[in-house]
Amino acid sequence: MKLQAGGRRRQEAEGRRQEAGGRRQEAGGRRRQEAGGRRRQEAEGRRQEAGGRRQEAGGRRR
Repeated sequence: MKLQAGGRRRQEAEGRRQEAGGRRQEAGGRRRQEAGGRRRQEAEGRRQEAGGRRQEAGGRRR
C-alpha cells in the first residue's frame, strides 16, 4: 500500500513536470512562430492562392 501511494505521488510529480515542459515548448513555439511565422504564413497563403488558381484553371479545362 505504501509503494502504491508513493508511486501515485511520483506519477503526479512526473505529470506536472511534463505539463510544465509542454507549456514551455508551447510558449517557445509561439515566440518562434510570431517571429518567423508571419513570413511562413504569407508564403503558405501565396502557395494556397497559386494552388487554388491552378485548380480553377484545371477545372475550366476539364
